[in-house]
Amino acid sequence: MADFQALIYYTILSALLPVLLVLGSKLLAPKKTSRRKRLSFESGQVPFEWVESSFPVEYFPYAIVYVAYAVIALAVFLSVVAVIDNPASALNVVLLLAVLSASSVYAAFTLKDLPQRL
Repeated sequence: MADFQALIYYTILSALLPVLLVLGSKLLAPKKTSRRKRLSFESGQVPFEWVESSFPVEYFPYAIVYVAYAVIALAVFLSVVAVIDNPASALNVVLLLAVLSASSVYAAFTLKDLPQRL
């Protein structure tokens, strides 16, 4: 029963804490903004006027590859835990990791062929 109460307390705390932190930041944040603070910042350079977003598009493929490698790292961690719990599933884990590795190698080789806007 104590574990169930701890789960309830954790759920309530994890639901309320983000709301409290956002409200706290809204209350404590400075209200007066200047034009300089609203401008987008691009590596110390004056931003181009025709740019619609502050995110440089040429870095987008690298962000996608980073997300893919993060997913692969999570899959490797979970598969190691699965093999520790059930050693008979090692073949399935090796096949999963082989497919993930092959797809990441393919993505790494085709990354330089992606069109980029400068």
